[in-house]
Formats: sequence, structure tokens, C-alpha cells
Amino acid sequence: MLEFNPFTIVITIVNLLILYAFFRKFLFGRINAVMEERKAIIQKDLDEAEAENSRARQLQSEYEEKLSSVDQTAAQILADAKERADRAYEGRIAQAEQDADMLTAEARAKIRSEREAMLRSAKQEVAALALLAASKVAQRSMDDDDDRALVDSFLAEVGEMK
Repeated sequence: MLEFNPFTIVITIVNLLILYAFFRKFLFGRINAVMEERKAIIQKDLDEAEAENSRARQLQSEYEEKLSSVDQTAAQILADAKERADRAYEGRIAQAEQDADMLTAEARAKIRSEREAMLRSAKQEVAALALLAASKVAQRSMDDDDDRALVDSFLAEVGEMK
């Protein structure tokens, strides 16, 4: 069975106290120092991580603002381009209308001049035919200027009647 000897118990307690003092002096101090050093390193890493996280949030905010600004700039550029295109389109339409009006006026002037030329030609042919018919009727030649003046005045009167 187990015997309890008081001397052994006291020696064991003294040995434990000496061992505790030895560990405290040489082992616990170093362990605590290493633990404090590791704690400081971990705290430093946590602080750096928090600072990086804060900086990342700030950069994200700046990028979002820039992105919003870029969107607004792109919208403005598109609006400006559309406005310039509309002005160019309207300018080209106005130029085309002006060109069409000019071509129409030129065509009308050409038609008018061709009509007048045709009428002059027709009057001359009618005058020549009238002279020819009159000479056949009169059986004589009507080439002198007086006879031509008579025919021209006759045609002028006929033209006014229209």
C-alpha cells in the first residue's frame, strides 16, 4: 500500500518550488518574451492589413467616382457627336434643297429659252410659209423688206390675239 512519509512530501514540495523558480527564471521569461514578440508581430500584421483594407476601400471609392465620371463623359461625347451629326445632316439637307432649287431654276430658264427659241423658229417658219403662200397666190416674188415687215406685223397681231 501507499505510505505517506512527511519528509518525502516536504522534499517533493521543495523540489517543485525550486523547479517552478528555475522555470520561471529561465523558461517562462523567454517564453513570455517570444509570446510578446509574436503578439507584436501579429498586431503589426493586423494593423497593416487594416490599413491596406482601408486603402483598398478608398481606391475602390475613387475608381467608382472615376467610372461614374467616365460614364458621364461618354454620355456627353455621344450627345455632342449626335448634335454634330444632326447639324451636318441638316446642313446637307439644306444644301441638297438649295442645289435642287438651283437645278430647277436652271431647268426652267433653259426650258423658257428653248421655248422662246422654238417660238422664234416657228414664227420664222410661219413667216416663210406665209411669204411662200402669198407669192404663190400673187404669182410674184415677195423678197423685199417691205413685204417681210408686213408679214411680221401680221404675225405680231395674231400673237397678241392669243
